[in-house]
Amino acid sequence: MLKPKTLYFIAGLGGFLVVLVLLVVGAYAVLAGGTTAALAPAAGLCAGIAFVPALAFGWLYWQAQRRDRGLAQVGALMESYGEVDAATMAGKLGRSEDDTEQLMALSIREGYARGRIDPKTRTFRKSGGP
Repeated sequence: MLKPKTLYFIAGLGGFLVVLVLLVVGAYAVLAGGTTAALAPAAGLCAGIAFVPALAFGWLYWQAQRRDRGLAQVGALMESYGEVDAATMAGKLGRSEDDTEQLMALSIREGYARGRIDPKTRTFRKSGGP
């Protein structure tokens, strides 16, 4: 199954390709003149309309990419410590302990860090293995 980030990328790229094709059709219609010139305003309007969702999906992809980079950095920081509590991580990240613990758990769940968080002590412990 594809991740949402991949779907955003495909949808955004597809949208930009549709815009490009419509702009080419519009330009060809203007250059050809005659009865085909009537297609130019419609192609331009459709290109403008298609541009909005293409931008939206591009923005969603960018946000997902940013999220993944942040989780990768949190995971790398946890892995470098080996054992670290949420308070120490909160100090490093400049966030509250609750937010930091959620980020730590999400980083583990997404596979950026190998280990587990002890719920009593709120401490990450790196697990052994490759």
